[in-house]
Amino acid sequence: MWLCRTLLCLGVVIGLPSVWETLAFSWNPDFQAPRLPLGPTHTNYHAFREFTLTMGVELVILYIVFQPLGHRIRPLWNVMLIAALGYYVGWWLPWPIFGYHAPDELSQIDHFTATVVTLAGVFCARQQFSKTPMTRDEYTEQKPTKRTNI
Repeated sequence: MWLCRTLLCLGVVIGLPSVWETLAFSWNPDFQAPRLPLGPTHTNYHAFREFTLTMGVELVILYIVFQPLGHRIRPLWNVMLIAALGYYVGWWLPWPIFGYHAPDELSQIDHFTATVVTLAGVFCARQQFSKTPMTRDEYTEQKPTKRTNI
């Protein structure tokens, strides 16, 4: 499990420059849309909203993967998968649909690496989430056997 957790943490860290850039658009007047009927700063609002949604998804993913053994059940892993896919699809789907993508090659590499590493961590963790929840007795009777079960 340490490998899965490490991959997920690393994926989040690799994506931080992109998260920071998104947050910086919140106060950047160049990111405004002066002709937008909803107001020129509406795009800044959306940048800040994307930042908070990103932090929420990343915290949910990390919260789930750091659950103790007795709490790791498959439906919780499903939530982690849905959150991760929903987040990273947003990085990639605009390209084939609208032609929108990261502004430069370094950003593309950052996005690609963060996506691959994070999703590898999610799929790595799958086997550590049981298909059925443990009963209280099973949970209290468990004895740690190897570091991988922590």
